[in-house]
Amino acid sequence: MERTALSILALTIAYVLDHLIGDPSRFPHPVRILGAVIDLLENAARRLFISPGGLKFSGFLIVVIAAGGSVFLTIILLTAAYRLNMAAGLLLELYIFFTVLAGGDLRNHVMKVGHYLKAGRLEKARSSVALLVSRDTGSLNENGVSRAALESLFENSSDGLVGPLFFAALGGAPLAVFYKAVNTLDSMLGYKSNEYLNLGCFAARIDDLLSFIPARLTALFLILAGSGQGGFRRGLQALHADRHKHQSPNSAWPEAAAAGVLDIRFGGADFHQGKLREQPVINVQGKESEQKDIWRALDLFWRMSLLAFICLLLISYWFRAWGLNYF
Repeated sequence: MERTALSILALTIAYVLDHLIGDPSRFPHPVRILGAVIDLLENAARRLFISPGGLKFSGFLIVVIAAGGSVFLTIILLTAAYRLNMAAGLLLELYIFFTVLAGGDLRNHVMKVGHYLKAGRLEKARSSVALLVSRDTGSLNENGVSRAALESLFENSSDGLVGPLFFAALGGAPLAVFYKAVNTLDSMLGYKSNEYLNLGCFAARIDDLLSFIPARLTALFLILAGSGQGGFRRGLQALHADRHKHQSPNSAWPEAAAAGVLDIRFGGADFHQGKLREQPVINVQGKESEQKDIWRALDLFWRMSLLAFICLLLISYWFRAWGLNYF
């Protein structure tokens, strides 16, 4: 079996494993190593540069070193593994694909929140949802916890699942790793605070660029996956009205599509570090999120996930069939 077919097989098995088990808690994950490298690079940059221009330049270098180095290492290891043995190459590529997909882990976290709410354990639900969002969760009621969990589920459905699948379909493991590395850099450096405004500028910009198509594909897949019982119409209406209601140019696309399909609303008042923030309301005509909506949302997420995988796998096969192979 040729290498391109093995790559498609590896992606298929990785998707199934991600859906079935997510990220095991003790699983050796390269993102943790990448995070440690980014921390070292950030500390070095802050020792060497002080001016805004210097910090912006160092932020660019951090992206080049961390993301570029990740791709280079991926190519070297995959090439060596496939030259050694086709089975070794398949296993390594399967491992890489499995580590860049985060759909199962995201689903498991939201499911845990849902189980705690269903059991009436509000404090445990608040603690669990705090792992997903940056807002204060200590005083959230059941509806607030539900909204926080669902906003996180759909905002991250692009970065955690559709984005890695999209880049894996276009360029295999190296391009998927590049996307994951940039996304990790943005999550660690891409804040709009005074501390990171300059250092994280480049990471945030390139992450927005890379996520442009996946975010819009995610919205489309969500609407198609939830097209029954008026979901298609509601999803399109909410997407058209609210797709720009977010600081990020991409995040509101899947949120608006999902809110419309599920007939619920996102956004509103939140507390961040004790300060009240009014977020734009997405799908104003929708109802307030409830505990039971978590299970409807997880069902929608699963159907969207499967639809996205099938479509992007076909794109991957088409690329290979036309000879658009990588390395």
